Amino acid sequence: MTLVSIRCLPLALAGALLLAACGANRNTAQLAPDTLYERGMAAYRAGSYGRAADLLDRFLQGSLGDPRTAEARMSLARARMHRREYVLAAGDFTRLLNESPPDSLQRPARFGLCEAYNRLSPKPQLDQEYTAGALAYCESVVTTYPGTQEAQQSAEWVDDMRTKLARKSYETGMFYFKRGAYDAAVIYFDEAVEQFPGTSVAPMALLRIVESYDRIGYKEEAEEARARLLRDYPQSPEARTLQPASPEAGATTG
Repeated sequence: MTLVSIRCLPLALAGALLLAACGANRNTAQLAPDTLYERGMAAYRAGSYGRAADLLDRFLQGSLGDPRTAEARMSLARARMHRREYVLAAGDFTRLLNESPPDSLQRPARFGLCEAYNRLSPKPQLDQEYTAGALAYCESVVTTYPGTQEAQQSAEWVDDMRTKLARKSYETGMFYFKRGAYDAAVIYFDEAVEQFPGTSVAPMALLRIVESYDRIGYKEEAEEARARLLRDYPQSPEARTLQPASPEAGATTG
């Protein structure tokens, strides 16, 4: 409950809630490490993720050297994923990996980090820092654990993120293209083609490069881009717009 919402309550009720919250925190702080761990893990298994996160976080604060630390950190990270606290979850997965968890937790921790950053990845028009991080972490899962279910899911996210990053470059290029700043537009269209050639955005960007060079009057550069589009993406809709119609298509019956 926020401070604003508490102010809207009758004074007596607000005071009771504050006292109860303080008492709960004080009671939790007084629990022994074993109790914090056992109750935290039980809360996690029961799906009480907020309670689990509070208990396990408190356990970890005073558990230096405890052999249960890795399992507690993993459960804490997963509890935060369930609560959509992806930044906090990513921090826990990262810390777990830095602490060299047992082999049984290495793969789920890496996959968890991949998933957390994937969840943080925004729409293409926004800043893509989290997407770039997600791409790196998910590619690591694909290369480290080939043939696993985690690698398969990570590979799908990698494709989505590559397309998102390519679209970000493409949309930035279109911003300049629509304003007649064709030299600047080509820089971003070229970025989409060179960095993400396997995406559906690449032929779109190549076509815009052709159009940009045509408008500038750079005939040789326009022809090179046109040839590349026809060579590398012959089946794309963009390539078909550049292909001349066949003689049969224009023939009329007598």
